[in-house]
Amino acid sequence: MAYVEEKQFKYPAEEECLVRRLGSAVIAAWPHLPREVQETIFAEAKTVWDREHFVSKLPSKLDAIIRRRHA
Repeated sequence: MAYVEEKQFKYPAEEECLVRRLGSAVIAAWPHLPREVQETIFAEAKTVWDREHFVSKLPSKLDAIIRRRHA
């Protein structure tokens, strides 16, 4: 797996619909991804810029959305 650089991913507002679509695709494919890839995605998700710059309990909320989709 490639090394993940420590930097914040930012996107312009007009690309938010694209970022949401990619996020939805990742959630759909989640059970088929290797554990190492899942861990990398979670690590990256913590660094993404968003209008909601502080989300309490972010890791557990990310886990919950994936579990809801694959329950």
